[in-house]
Amino acid sequence: MILLVAPAPAPPFTPPVIEGDGANQSALEDSLRMAFASTAGFGPWPPGPWRVRLHPDSIAFEKATGAPPGRSGQWLGDTLHLRPWEQLRRRDLGAILRHELAHRRLRDAHLRRWVEEARCLWAEGHAKPPKTWPTAPPTGVQARLDRALAAGATREQAWAYRWLRAWLNGGPLPPTPGQTSATVERWVKEAPVLAETTVTVVWPAERLRGPMVVNGHRLSHRLGRVWRFQGTIRFQAGFPIATLRGTVQVRAQRHGWRLAWTTSRTAWIAAATEGELGADSPFEARRALAAVLDRWLEGHPRQHPEGTLCPLTHCAVVRGGAMPGTTRAVEAAPVLNLDSRWAFFTGSAGGHPLSPRAVWGDGPAEAGAAPEVPGDRWVAWERRLDAAQVAVLKRDVAVGLRPGQLGMMLGASGPYAVEALRLAAGRRYGWTTWPSNVCEAEMLPDGSLRLKGRGWGHNVGLCLSTARFRATQGATAEQILAEAFPPSWRTP
Repeated sequence: MILLVAPAPAPPFTPPVIEGDGANQSALEDSLRMAFASTAGFGPWPPGPWRVRLHPDSIAFEKATGAPPGRSGQWLGDTLHLRPWEQLRRRDLGAILRHELAHRRLRDAHLRRWVEEARCLWAEGHAKPPKTWPTAPPTGVQARLDRALAAGATREQAWAYRWLRAWLNGGPLPPTPGQTSATVERWVKEAPVLAETTVTVVWPAERLRGPMVVNGHRLSHRLGRVWRFQGTIRFQAGFPIATLRGTVQVRAQRHGWRLAWTTSRTAWIAAATEGELGADSPFEARRALAAVLDRWLEGHPRQHPEGTLCPLTHCAVVRGGAMPGTTRAVEAAPVLNLDSRWAFFTGSAGGHPLSPRAVWGDGPAEAGAAPEVPGDRWVAWERRLDAAQVAVLKRDVAVGLRPGQLGMMLGASGPYAVEALRLAAGRRYGWTTWPSNVCEAEMLPDGSLRLKGRGWGHNVGLCLSTARFRATQGATAEQILAEAFPPSWRTP
């Protein structure tokens, strides 16, 4: 007889004793709880109590730990020391905590220093280790990595982290400190760095009202005056834009400030990825969206006059420059074999994805997969438009459908394209008036329209709710994209 023994369940999360910054202890505990669950695949959690100390400033953190400026957390015994709360929030808190909690899970595994650090870097954006790790580096490089991580100068530690991230992502490996210029030159020739195309995002004046403070200086609102800034540009707290890096032109106009941000293609993809998904979204979800945006940019380079993009959902949401973790996701994004004309994403398909043909009457007729996501607020919605609003939509939208396009009758008139009605309602009455294209309509006796639907957006392409959910289940960006985009959408 064979006796089957079930594996012991993973221990539940036991909150640590949190010291310092009482106002943010609850939020930190929630983040620790999520990081605890996300790192369960990297090893058992050691028994016994543990503590977390939020330091009041960077000086106190570095004095207590001896950590270099680039580090945000450091274990000393069973106490995790962290930089001040506001700095953690700007540095991608989720990735920081996943990294540090993975260190605690691996502390009894007796790994080489560079091996443990590589696993913790991987844990920043992945719920499970990969099936196979990359081929181990030469013995001499391993020793150099160990020395740099153990007691190296800031420059050597920075090199070690760059090297490990490149090794994990399969990218070109940076030269070790001290290489001769000839060696570096040979490396550059083998992997030339091509000049990136630039992208310009324009915030219209009506989006930026009130005072504008740039790098601590308040601009005077004199009509027609233009300012130019380059490098790192910071705006005041509460402004619709956070820090930007690149070139910024500001023009004072009658109804506010027109701002144009010119940056690299990679920086725009990172900013749009973070704007749409959030900095705390799973790393693999960010990789997936970055791949879609890269293809989308190929097919939609000129959305607005002079080849510019906007920072709204018409193009992609941009609220400022991205966190380092999102930039790494962009750099590690897979190459998506997809016809750029159909490189779309939507906030939520509500479990009912649509094909491009169903929405626009053009393109593939097959829809990808996007199952319902537990807790998704857009799984079901209901709205009502009054008779006056319905009359306006009838005037705004032309009757007629393209082949395969979803249509709707409004009383005796129609059919109208559902996508056209949704956009017209959004422009007139706000974008939550008619949330998505998957809906049923009922004309009521008083001329009003009752809508019941699913999803948020046009319901086509990569569903961001699904991407987040699948990533938390351990799916890779490649798997998420394969489910979202059927073979008929891809290039030959």
